[in-house]
Amino acid sequence: MKQCVLRIATYNIWNDDAGQDKRAEKILNEIYKARPDIVGIQEVTRNFYEQYLSKDKVYPYSCFYAYSGEEEGLSILSRIPLKEETFLHHSEEYACSNALNVVVQKNGLLISITNVHLPWDSVKKQEKQIVAVDKFIHAQEEADFYVLLGDFNGNMNSSVNRYLLGDQTIDGEESNLYWNDLQTGYCVRKGIELVPTLDFIKNPRWRGQESISVPMVADRIYVMESWDDIDMNELSIFGTESYQDTQMCASDHYGIVVELEFGK
Repeated sequence: MKQCVLRIATYNIWNDDAGQDKRAEKILNEIYKARPDIVGIQEVTRNFYEQYLSKDKVYPYSCFYAYSGEEEGLSILSRIPLKEETFLHHSEEYACSNALNVVVQKNGLLISITNVHLPWDSVKKQEKQIVAVDKFIHAQEEADFYVLLGDFNGNMNSSVNRYLLGDQTIDGEESNLYWNDLQTGYCVRKGIELVPTLDFIKNPRWRGQESISVPMVADRIYVMESWDDIDMNELSIFGTESYQDTQMCASDHYGIVVELEFGK
């Protein structure tokens, strides 16, 4: 039986006007502490990637793709070679979605990992993109397992989340096979509450600026329903530390890391 264990993370690192370079050490420190084998990162600027991420020795394999006409885009860091890279933003067939897919191989298993950052300003755009991303992933045939992660810019009751879980359709489309949200599954089994990753109350970035918005689990990691074994050994939230010198966390989002055991 083929088996492999992977630690997989997602982290929105906050493309702040002050510049990511001022928080580079803290961002990388949070990733190092989480110890992922592969991490999908959102709100990455070209400059930040070239100066820091592309030169990182802990994660020798990486890629970065900017959105059309922008300096910001998506990046993936990995300890494992990236066999394939597909940036869906360049494809009208896939709604020019803010999504980056890579395929990695470990112990003979191919794992497809898709990093997304859905638009914050339009549910209609979110729905169009998630249907397109889901279609792209389901059209892949070579991978043994599929992971979807990123900043979905919506809460757990959003149409995007319900669509991925198989609880609703969008414009007559459905996700089949559907997806499992890992933080929800982990918290139910442990008898603990979900931890917001966009926390307008506790994250100091929002101190004094938000008194109405409700904290949400905007950042999520899903695995596609599979007849083969997928075991979740661990899940944790990182990036919650407020640094003394800045009185800020490394980002305005928290990251999620999960350790998965895939078997076939």
